[in-house]
Amino acid sequence: MIPPKESFPLPTGNDRLVFDVLRAAGGPVSAYDIMDRLKLDRPRIAPTTVYRALEQLIRAGRVRRIESLNAYLPASDTSDRAVVFAICDDCGRVQERDAGAEVGRITKALAKDGFRPTHPVVEVHGRCGDCDATVGKA
Repeated sequence: MIPPKESFPLPTGNDRLVFDVLRAAGGPVSAYDIMDRLKLDRPRIAPTTVYRALEQLIRAGRVRRIESLNAYLPASDTSDRAVVFAICDDCGRVQERDAGAEVGRITKALAKDGFRPTHPVVEVHGRCGDCDATVGKA
């Protein structure tokens, strides 16, 4: 789900350009795809510019990184809550869901062994309901 423009102040400069590409994409986008889209208007944009903007947007809670796809999405909200990404391997759709309770249980279990997670990421690959229904009809 792409957040409405009113849900948080938008970034400025290069951050804003990158964020606008992500909002318009409608799905996960790699850093190089972002750069390619920006090159239409800014032919000299460098990869480091895009990566710096993405880092800033992630720190601000406006963008989330899908680790297994090496891609980025606008965050559904700006909270620092733990999420799980449901990634459809057929159509590429990514759904973001709250996973605070589940990640909390995992973190507690790991803490018993002295491990302190700093960046929990939960991603589940499979088939979304729409694709599953289509496969079932074929």
